[in-house]
Amino acid sequence: MTINLSIQTNANWKSHKPRRYYDTLPRPVVPLTRDYEEMTQIISHQHTWSQLAYSCAGVMHIETDSGIFVLPPEQALWIPPNTRHQHFCKNKVSYRSLHIDAALSRELGDKVRPLNVDSLLKSLILEITSWPKDYAETEQTQRFILVLLDRLAVAKSNQLFMPTPQDRRLFPIIETLNDNPANKLTIEDWARTVGASSRTLNRLFNQNYGMGFSRWKQKLRILKSIELLSSNTSLVNIAYELGYESTSSFITGFKKQLGCSPKKYLANEKKTDVL
Repeated sequence: MTINLSIQTNANWKSHKPRRYYDTLPRPVVPLTRDYEEMTQIISHQHTWSQLAYSCAGVMHIETDSGIFVLPPEQALWIPPNTRHQHFCKNKVSYRSLHIDAALSRELGDKVRPLNVDSLLKSLILEITSWPKDYAETEQTQRFILVLLDRLAVAKSNQLFMPTPQDRRLFPIIETLNDNPANKLTIEDWARTVGASSRTLNRLFNQNYGMGFSRWKQKLRILKSIELLSSNTSLVNIAYELGYESTSSFITGFKKQLGCSPKKYLANEKKTDVL
């Protein structure tokens, strides 16, 4: 069972069906370009081809049965064929996507995978998504597609992902902290709420997330901070909204998770936007 983002947040999402004009791909790779408004949800769907999802500007969340993926501009998401998924854009997103024939993408695996996007991969994504849907299939376009697939095969994965829990005793904790990451309840407080010992809850977090409650909460806060950074929220306000004791403690936590300061992360994101 997936805890849907539209349930996790007390917000009104504008839900849309995916805009697609074909049941089978008319080309080996079909480019899509969309600009989504704030609070847009593309409802759950699946298709027989693969998909590469990428945001030029703004942060998108893509939810699958395996969990929720955070997609800022310097990341892409590989979605294998027949994978049920839905998109959430809390703020405006400039979206680029490639639908790819399943036969072309077997080497990329059958698991949803978040990918780091370097300058070459970004250039390839933007070039191919600039083509018309009825582009001519020439030797040149075929070479572009083959190079794209080669770059996707060697792209590194990242950790901007939160798996779906399998134990219902974790649901109240996850729903509450998704809606209010500044919540101060301890694992002992939650143990009394859900009717399980704190030791049991920590064991469940380790089983479902590979980390205890405290580390999971820290990761959740950092994932939420990425969206706030992209919307130009100040570090002071981000630290307050996420429940940190100070701006410096937020910066320290961010560095531990992503290996750089929030300012450097944001500078890299803006640099990626203008490539």
